[in-house]
Amino acid sequence: MLEYQGQPCMICGKPFTEQDDIVTCPDCGTPYHRACYRETGACVNTALHESGGSWVVERRQEIVRQQRAEKFAEQAAQAAERERGEQPKMFNGSLYDGVRLNPHDPCVGLDPEENMDGATMREVAEFVGTNRFYYLPLFRLMKQTGRKYSFNLVCLFFPQLYFANRKMWLMTLGSMIAELLLSVTTVLQYMNEMQISPSWVDVNSAGFLQIDTIMSFVRLGISVIWCLFGNYFYYRFAVRRIKTIKKEAVSEAARLEQIQSEGGTSTGNIVLALVIEASLVAAFVFITTLLH
Repeated sequence: MLEYQGQPCMICGKPFTEQDDIVTCPDCGTPYHRACYRETGACVNTALHESGGSWVVERRQEIVRQQRAEKFAEQAAQAAERERGEQPKMFNGSLYDGVRLNPHDPCVGLDPEENMDGATMREVAEFVGTNRFYYLPLFRLMKQTGRKYSFNLVCLFFPQLYFANRKMWLMTLGSMIAELLLSVTTVLQYMNEMQISPSWVDVNSAGFLQIDTIMSFVRLGISVIWCLFGNYFYYRFAVRRIKTIKKEAVSEAARLEQIQSEGGTSTGNIVLALVIEASLVAAFVFITTLLH
């Protein structure tokens, strides 16, 4: 993690690198090389234990101070360039409200301690995991302006897969059931083509075709809703989960680990959602054929 890289191990004094096997004290979060910690058998940061502080919190505060100082220096340099009539150089693109984004930073250049409706920007970044460059500025814009809509192309066509990938199972099942209910007429038409359509429904009747048309428009409308508000649903889900984790976690290290574990994406969830959806369709076809 970014917080550990370059910081010295309190036992051997060597700075941490990306390749190091790092463990942390479960109480104060102080990092050590696994071999060093195993050899010593306990955390040696007694001062932090006595004060009841957290190594992670103090390190993050230090990073925030460094980032703010760097940003102030950058703004001062840009001001000097403007005074000289020069155009400031943009090494990183600007987005939304002009915030300079740094793709190499976990918070992509945003303030890690900024309040995001009860969660910090850093906590949201850890929860989001992948594609932070897209989500963090978008969530910040939603929080600052109150705007709830944006465009999510995946949610337009496959909302259940998007929600499953982002571990939003309530939304996954809700969108899946809504899609199935609104696709009943389409499924019945396919069954009719396979000559297993129930005798109590005439898929070629004017009334059935009218209902099918209405359901198609309703399905399209709901798809547009998923498309426009899918990102907002994810933002609210992330904030709610983070706030719950913060109440339940016994330590800073445990809280960070749980946020990372419950957030992010899951390809396995996508596969499971497809299996559930196929099972629901199969169950509907089976029950319908029993009523033949």
